Amino acid sequence: MMVAVAALGRSAAVPRFPSAWPWPPWSARGYYAPASLVAVALWAALLLGAAGLAAGLVAARRGWRPRPGCLIACSVVAVLALTVTPPVGSTDMLDYVIYGRITELGHSPYQMTPLQLKATGDPVGAVAPRPWDKDPSVYGPLATATEWAAAELAGASAARTVFWLKVWNALAYLALVLGLDRLLRSDPSRRVRAHLLWSVNPLMLFAAIAGGHIDVLSAALAFCAVVALQPGHGTDPPTRRFMLAGLLAGAAAAIKAPMLLVVGGIGWLARRSPRALAAASIGALAVLVPCYLIAGRAAIAAVAGRASGSPTVYDPPLMLSRALSLDLTDPGIDLVAALVAVILAVIMLRRMPAGPVRFPLVAPALALLLAWMITTPQQRPWYDAAIFPLLALMPATRLDWIAVVRAVAAAVAEVPGVTYYPYLHPAWVSATEGTIALEVSPVVLVGAGLVLIWLLVSGRWATDDYKTAESQAPPVSPGQLVPVPPGSG
Repeated sequence: MMVAVAALGRSAAVPRFPSAWPWPPWSARGYYAPASLVAVALWAALLLGAAGLAAGLVAARRGWRPRPGCLIACSVVAVLALTVTPPVGSTDMLDYVIYGRITELGHSPYQMTPLQLKATGDPVGAVAPRPWDKDPSVYGPLATATEWAAAELAGASAARTVFWLKVWNALAYLALVLGLDRLLRSDPSRRVRAHLLWSVNPLMLFAAIAGGHIDVLSAALAFCAVVALQPGHGTDPPTRRFMLAGLLAGAAAAIKAPMLLVVGGIGWLARRSPRALAAASIGALAVLVPCYLIAGRAAIAAVAGRASGSPTVYDPPLMLSRALSLDLTDPGIDLVAALVAVILAVIMLRRMPAGPVRFPLVAPALALLLAWMITTPQQRPWYDAAIFPLLALMPATRLDWIAVVRAVAAAVAEVPGVTYYPYLHPAWVSATEGTIALEVSPVVLVGAGLVLIWLLVSGRWATDDYKTAESQAPPVSPGQLVPVPPGSG
C-alpha cells in the first residue's frame, strides 16, 4: 500500500518534482491522487503494519521461527520497491536535495536558504518546499556531505538527487539488517525478533526508506559504535575500543546533533576510567571538530539553534500547554522539557533493564535516546529509527511495546504528510487528521511515557512466565516451530 501510494505520484502524500525518466524515482505522471485515497491508504498501511509487527512479536515469543533468509529477502524487496518510488509522507527529502545543490554550487547551506536558491532560477531550487524555504540547513556537516555527493552524481536534476539520497538510506538500512542477522545468528529467538523490529518493520520502512529521512544514516553509525564497544579478552572493553566507539558516535552526531546522546552513553560507561573517557572524547572530537571547522560557525549556529525544533501539533508538551492555557511559543516549554529529560535520563540510566553483556553500550545509549525522545518538544516518527536497531540487541521486554506504540502513534499523526490539517479536502479527511494529530496521538504518546515511568519504578520489564519460556526454550533450526510450556503464551 505504501508503494502503491508512492507509485501514484504527486498527491497530498507525495511531493512534486519533475521526472528524470528513465531514472528513478518512478511514478505515474499527470495524475493527482485524491487526498482521501492516499490518506486512508496510508492510515490503513501503518495500522495494519503495526498490527502485523505486534502479531509477529507475539508469535516469536510463542515459538515461531521463520527462516531468517526469508525475512532478509522480504526486507530487500521492500527496500528496493520504496527506493525506486518517490518519497512519501514528508517533504524533507526535497530539503536535502536543495541543501545538496547549494553545496554543489559552492555556497554554504547553513547561510543560503532554499528560497534564495529558488530566486536565482536554478532548476533544482524550483522544487524547494514552502514549509522550510526560509530556513538554512539544520543537519550536521556529514549530512551535508551525503547531500552534496548525491547532488554531484545527479547534476541539475532534483529527481536523480532524490534517487541517490534514497540509495544512501537503502544501503544503511540493509547494512543494519545484515549486521543484526550476523550478530544474533547463534540465538534463533533473538534473531527473529531483531528482524521483526527492524528488517521487516513497516513503521521503520516507511520512515527510513519511503519517507527518505536521513536519520537512518546516523542510526547506522550509532549502531556501529555500540558494536565496536565490545569487551576484549577481559571483562571490560579495551581503551582503543572506546576511541573507536567515540569516533563512530561522533560521526553519527555530525549527521544529526541529538546523536550526541550516544557519546553521552559512552561517557557513562567510561565514568570510572579516566583513560577510557579520554579515549572516547578524543574519538568523538576527532570527527566533530574538523567537520565543524570546515562547515564554519554558521553550521554551529544553525544546528544549535534548532536543537529542539519547533513543536509539532501532536507532541506531549503542547498538549499540556493547551490544557493549561499557556503560550505555545513560550521558550519555557523547551526549558521544562530539557529539565524533565535530564531527570528522566538519570533515572533510566539506573533503572533500565540490563543489556547484553556483549554490547554494554546498548542500555545506556537507549536510555538517553528514549529520555530525549519522550520529552522533546518536537516529536517525529522517523526519530525512532535511532532506537529500533538498539532495541533489537536488547533482551525482549515490555520496552518493545512502548517503542511500537510510540512509532505508530506519531506516524499516523503525520499522514498524509505533504498537505496537512486543516488544508486537506474533503472536509472529513481534514477533520480526521485533526482529531488524530490533536487528540488521539498526544494521549497515546503521553500514555506510553507514563507506562515507561511505571516500568522504571516497578522494574516489571518482563513477566515471570516469559522469563521461564525463554530459559526453557530448546535450540531450534530455522523454520522450526517451537513448543513452549503451558501457560507461558
